[in-house]
Amino acid sequence: MLSMEQAAELVLTLASREGFREVDAMLERDESLDVEIRNGKAEKIEQSTSLGLGIRVIREGRSGLASTERLDEEAIERAFRTACEHALLQDATGVYLPEVSPYTQDSQSLGLYQPELDRLTAGDLTEFGLEVEASARGADSRVTTLPYLGASRGRSETLLVNTRGVRYQHRSNSVSAYCGALLQEGERRKSGMHFWSQRAWEPQAARETGEQAVQKAAELLQAQPISSRKLPVVLDEYTAPRLLGMYFGAFSAESAQKGMSRLKGRLNEQIAVPELTLLDDPHRVNGTRSRFLDAEGVVTQPLPLVEDGVFRSFLYHVESGLQEDHASTGHAGRGYSGGISTRMHNLVWPTGSSSLQDLCATPEECLLVTQLEGAAGCNPVSGDISIGVQGFLMRNGERVQPVDSVTIAGNFFEVLKNIRGTGAVYQPNLSHLFIPALLVDGFAISG
Repeated sequence: MLSMEQAAELVLTLASREGFREVDAMLERDESLDVEIRNGKAEKIEQSTSLGLGIRVIREGRSGLASTERLDEEAIERAFRTACEHALLQDATGVYLPEVSPYTQDSQSLGLYQPELDRLTAGDLTEFGLEVEASARGADSRVTTLPYLGASRGRSETLLVNTRGVRYQHRSNSVSAYCGALLQEGERRKSGMHFWSQRAWEPQAARETGEQAVQKAAELLQAQPISSRKLPVVLDEYTAPRLLGMYFGAFSAESAQKGMSRLKGRLNEQIAVPELTLLDDPHRVNGTRSRFLDAEGVVTQPLPLVEDGVFRSFLYHVESGLQEDHASTGHAGRGYSGGISTRMHNLVWPTGSSSLQDLCATPEECLLVTQLEGAAGCNPVSGDISIGVQGFLMRNGERVQPVDSVTIAGNFFEVLKNIRGTGAVYQPNLSHLFIPALLVDGFAISG
């Protein structure tokens, strides 16, 4: 079997031999080691590796794709011929390989890869998981079971080459753990889940992971619904990115061109509170989607999507840009087995100066949301939000009661106009959505 580098060179050689001037190859390798813990032992240990090569051939503005998971000469040549044939069958869109733009940064400067994490063994992860289990069971006598508990490490490597001279290698890795705890008091049961994900090995984090899962369940054991009404809502630093992250596809030019974005035709309009500036930052250190080139070989740059509340830009790749005579903004995404799509990098919502407690104390009464329950009522196209939540009814900054069995309803595009306060910190786990806690007016509460 060929190495990733040898496979890439073979594709370029085939392109040169056959006289094709616009060909690229995307290679991906993913590795993971996962350990599941139950009742004081490692119940399941699973190690997996996936490897694939995607070839894109552009002929007279027509793009043909093919892929293979076998990196030998015969399979690669077959995939290359298939991509050439597919290009003949497609409609011409005018798509092209962009010219190479110089960049001097080393992808290692993004802080996405830590070699020591690759050396973690199943034994290391098992020991971590057992400590999570012990801390959870010791945190509260009401713990009945820990249905979800495990630790894992993962590594991803991609290599993009093309006939324009692009050669971009990108590596990242991480270690993570999760714990789900079920508590019972009388007839009441409540579960809590806590995740930990970092690029540094921190064995001491095991105890906190177990204790946090139990604490989340314990706090909500006596939860009850509240009466239906309109109420300010505080989304904590964990739930704000999870909820709002469903809707940022509206900033894709591709979505707007397909009639699937309510932002179509609204460039340079005020769409948010004047205090809000949203930046898509591909160079943020430790951001999970940081990179210096996108999947088409376009150099990435920080891009303001919203400035002082005004909508400033869509996200473009080459083909969506062609439809509007707009240059690519470096937002092409691609897996080895698929075609080009729009991909946001790291969305950065600026922090404010308020603690979570400060946000909760701003209105006389509010609902603090700490957990989300499913998203069947959320529509990324219309912006409609209808989702079950758990949390706490707050009055004058103090917890009045834990709350569950309620739904918050609103609309993403109205949320942007109804921000009353922002928190001072982001959630600590690895993410591409840097959104702090938010105090939002206008949600309807259904109890």
